[in-house]
Amino acid sequence: MVALLLLLSPMALSQDLVNAETEDEFLFTVALGAELGGRTISACTGSLITPEVILTAAHCGGDFPIELVITAGLAFFGDSVETAEKVGFSDGILHPDYVELSNGIAGTLGRNDIGLLVLEEPVDWVEPVWIATESIDEIAEDATVTSIGFGVSNSAGGGSGIKRSAELVVDSVDETFLYSSSSTNDNGANVCSGDSGGPQVYWDGEKYVQWAVHSWADQDCEMQSGSTRVDTVSEWILDQLEDVHGTRDRCEMWGLYGDGVCDAECAADPDCAPKAKKEKAGACSVAPSHGNLWLVGLLAGLVGLRRRSV
Repeated sequence: MVALLLLLSPMALSQDLVNAETEDEFLFTVALGAELGGRTISACTGSLITPEVILTAAHCGGDFPIELVITAGLAFFGDSVETAEKVGFSDGILHPDYVELSNGIAGTLGRNDIGLLVLEEPVDWVEPVWIATESIDEIAEDATVTSIGFGVSNSAGGGSGIKRSAELVVDSVDETFLYSSSSTNDNGANVCSGDSGGPQVYWDGEKYVQWAVHSWADQDCEMQSGSTRVDTVSEWILDQLEDVHGTRDRCEMWGLYGDGVCDAECAADPDCAPKAKKEKAGACSVAPSHGNLWLVGLLAGLVGLRRRSV
């Protein structure tokens, strides 16, 4: 562990998933950065968890006044920051018990590397991803997850600002992190600089659920990464979402009630109630079926948050 800590660093520079594939799905995944002097900077990654809230890593904004992040930062929705839709922020919250990663003999991997950014306007053209609120202790180890990010595509630091994804194996779990070693992943894939704050999601057979937020990787992104579990901090996240939306009900936050579509996971959805039809003589009535449907690297600033670790 001591030797490992000497090599660890936060992943926040303009960089992306190494040995990964470009990605045009996972629309809830966003780049976090800024526009400076006609140049777009991609510094971190995040995920849309409600139409108004982005989940990311605390270290993406931990070294800057949150006012600066809100004023200068942007969320980029799309496959590339160059062609993405841009939305600004109205507020930002870092976990109150966030502990920064530090290298050296007395170093630490950190803790509670979780932050939230409130968008200045709702995004209604992208379906959010839901976070794990129940413990994943019994199912996480040896599971295959998908990591998505806008970081670098190789350990040399190239390819930032383009969305990529890779399947990673969860080799071990503790109360804070999901760990993945490059040696157990196809093509040696893993997270790297610029993927910080990005989502690590699990397919539960019906939908993707976000299990973790990318936190750190080794200096060269060739050995191991650690992603902060969201199930262990989900109560704090829900507290913040309640402040924004006035509810802890995901279906209400997402605007799923009364939208004309029966959402099976929303028990109180009035659209799921059977609708009576008048019967004609000699005919059977059939109820209609309703289905289907940092942050800103600001000014090169966030580059100081280099969270390459493993």
